[in-house]
Amino acid sequence: MRKWWVLAVVALLAACASRPSDYNGASAPRAAPIVPLKSDRPLIALALGSGGSRGFAHVGVIKALEEAGIIADIVAGSSSGAVVAALYAAGHDAKSLEELAVAVDGNTLLDFTLFGNGWVLGEALQDFVNGAVGSKPIEKLARPFAVAATRARDGARVIFNRGDTGVAVRASASVPRVFIPPVIRGEEYIDGGLTTPIPVRTARAMGADVVIAVDVSWSAVARANGAYAASDDTTRSRPERHQRLEHELSVADIVIVPRTERTRMLDFGRKLEHIAAGEEAARAAIPRIRDLLARVQLEKPSRTLSGDSASR
Repeated sequence: MRKWWVLAVVALLAACASRPSDYNGASAPRAAPIVPLKSDRPLIALALGSGGSRGFAHVGVIKALEEAGIIADIVAGSSSGAVVAALYAAGHDAKSLEELAVAVDGNTLLDFTLFGNGWVLGEALQDFVNGAVGSKPIEKLARPFAVAATRARDGARVIFNRGDTGVAVRASASVPRVFIPPVIRGEEYIDGGLTTPIPVRTARAMGADVVIAVDVSWSAVARANGAYAASDDTTRSRPERHQRLEHELSVADIVIVPRTERTRMLDFGRKLEHIAAGEEAARAAIPRIRDLLARVQLEKPSRTLSGDSASR
């Protein structure tokens, strides 16, 4: 009898642990109509893509761009790119982002669980993001921000641009069978990279004149490194995702591909190397970005003498 009682308790605990909270209040993430930002000067957007631990390279990209005086007005992110994008949108500059990146580790972001359809709960990541953004919802961040996620039920692409920042980022980063997907308004959401590897088109819709996409996918890195083995060929092994990536990148103005090293999805051991790779790749792109901004400035209608007015 005791044995069956213990098994019943374990089963009950497993059922409770595998049933995540449903974020369905007024503050829950939601997709609102996108209202583009307007300005008489060229508006710059950063679209930060998915790539697991290689997402640390996004920090290096922002560092190099800021050093060159290139500051994004609009930020969009997917999966690991959504984490960096949210912090940058909240007002963290490159120095602050780098300090956070150096300090963070698996114990900060990964809350392991024995129950559920994944082995990382995701609440630690959610809390980290909300703590870093001062618990501000997406619409209150310093820069316009949007995060891509995928609705688990039907694989639909969803762009969250309102509501709880940490929950939205958690949804975007919830890689299937690794993270337990959060439930938002009765729906489970998973990895934004499945439907929107890099949210370039979203950034464009938000009003960007110049979209800088940062591609840290292994397929792009392998091509850049000249080591694109057949076993790693995303075009053959995951053609649908590759097509979606190319669909997004086709409307980017600049694509930055940091030469990161191949690491496991949740391996933080090479984050300094990833940051350095992002810096190097972004510095190489700066002359092209400056030329493009100069051309766009000449083409912008209703140009003012100040050239620095913008409104959300």
